[in-house]
Amino acid sequence: MLIVFSFMYRPKLTILSLSTIHQDGRVLREIEYAARAYDVTAVGWGRLDRERPHVTMRPVQKITLPPAQRAMQVARMLGGRITRRAFERWYWAKPDHHQALQAIIAARPDLIHANEAISLPIAIAAAGRTGAKVLFDAHEYSPEQRSDSFSWRVLAQPLYTYIIITYAPLADAMITVEDHIAQRYETLIQRNVSVIRNIPAYRQHDFHPTDPAHIRLIHHGAAMKERRLERMIHLLSQVDERYTLTFLLMPGTPGYLEALKAQAAKLAPGRVFFQPVVPPSQITETIQHNDLGIYLLQPANYNQAMALPNKFFEFIMAGLAVAIGPSPAMAALVEKYQLGVVAEDFESITLSRRLNALSAGEIDAMKHQSLAAARELNAENEMRKLHAIYTRLLDP
Repeated sequence: MLIVFSFMYRPKLTILSLSTIHQDGRVLREIEYAARAYDVTAVGWGRLDRERPHVTMRPVQKITLPPAQRAMQVARMLGGRITRRAFERWYWAKPDHHQALQAIIAARPDLIHANEAISLPIAIAAAGRTGAKVLFDAHEYSPEQRSDSFSWRVLAQPLYTYIIITYAPLADAMITVEDHIAQRYETLIQRNVSVIRNIPAYRQHDFHPTDPAHIRLIHHGAAMKERRLERMIHLLSQVDERYTLTFLLMPGTPGYLEALKAQAAKLAPGRVFFQPVVPPSQITETIQHNDLGIYLLQPANYNQAMALPNKFFEFIMAGLAVAIGPSPAMAALVEKYQLGVVAEDFESITLSRRLNALSAGEIDAMKHQSLAAARELNAENEMRKLHAIYTRLLDP
């Protein structure tokens, strides 16, 4: 049960995220559950997904700097290798950071929930002006967010490492999405880090038996080139004719979605489908009539290696079996609950062999396991842990 405060006073919580709020599943969950007990102000880009009682949106304009200022920002990032003050100048030269700071100060919160490292200096500065407590929600491991990119390692990695080392110890509490990531943060900054996983709200879905002649794979998310989604198209060309694959992909890397469609038409004509994306709150309802959720992510950096994403839990909540590579965090849950198959490596041919060996009855048994696991793996349980942290911070 979430703690509900007296009708006389609802504590004021600001949820800060420099992301597109109405598309950010984790942030929308935070807002939804917090509004049951707090007066919530959301600060970030865009808008809410819908009107919500006890929630006020203070939008921040995402601003693209002109070329001359962007060049100066690059120089500041490089300068941060010499003097850390250059990182501070880079950070506070961004107009949206100032907008967010002023929005939080105007909200006068009791507690600030700062999502991802890029928002943390804003939250710490606002806390200094308002006396609010700060919960830092790191999500993933910021110092290696895109460490597979040389330019990112040169420009951004020192900046994000600076933010974590300088500001994370100043937060009153810290959370992340996965146990290995929490342990790595604890080693870096010598503080306790709790884990709140990216899991959707519990929704009861019916069991849908698998058609032995038509087995439906589904993958949803963003069309980002670095995720190498074409590997799943290659996989479909390697499995038997029982299988089809559907993508629900948000636009990501320019031109990549079109490239995937062209590759699908070439390698697996008539067997790969692209459907319109839906809001986060409608994902499990939309995908529930498929048979297996598939996620084959060859890790190119630490966060990908330790991935435990929304989509994995959405597959489970929708009552699907799961087909993945040997990503350790996901594989541990697949094996614990016996709800899918884990390939020995990240090659598409390896997972295709596992799929070809499955019968409809085996898939159905895994689907039943997912439906049972969803009663435990749901946002209600994760948000209960989060709200216990809120309560501890507000009533130490």
